[in-house]
Amino acid sequence: MGTEELRAAVLQEATAEAIALIEAATVQTSQLVDSQRRQLEEDATARVAEHRAIRDREIATKAAALKIELRNAILKRKQELLEGLYQEVEQNVRDDDALYRSYLERAVAQIGQETPLSIECRSQDKSIITALLPKREDWTGVRIDAVLADSNGGFIVHFAEAELDLTLSAASIGLREVTLVEAAQVLFGDKR
Repeated sequence: MGTEELRAAVLQEATAEAIALIEAATVQTSQLVDSQRRQLEEDATARVAEHRAIRDREIATKAAALKIELRNAILKRKQELLEGLYQEVEQNVRDDDALYRSYLERAVAQIGQETPLSIECRSQDKSIITALLPKREDWTGVRIDAVLADSNGGFIVHFAEAELDLTLSAASIGLREVTLVEAAQVLFGDKR
């Protein structure tokens, strides 16, 4: 074999090795690129999923907050309506002479047998209450003071060791405590 042939054989062998190395490098590069592309796609998918999860949590939180806010607004409005209803009942009793006198009669009956020290009432109610009080001897010394505001009907009874609030506002509060749940159920269908 001559030099030329040897050179051609070495060159051919070197070319074949170079081609093999290039192909191997190309395959490795292709695999590396594919691997990195897959990794980037997985990272991007994970970030998108994480972003969606965060966004979904924020939306759920805002929706829950809005529901709570709406529920609170509805409850507040219902409470205002119920409060208005009880105030209207109180006002109607105060403004209707027959109803108000009937209320005062029942309130005087609630005083019981113990003789009070004094009674506080509105000035316009003093004569009515005086007329309604029992005509017993031990009640003749009961002092009736016209000191309650005109806006508050009824009266307050003072005993030696106690006080009995028989004002319309106290009766309204008592009525509210007893009937609030039932009134809410009738008016709003609530089951508090």
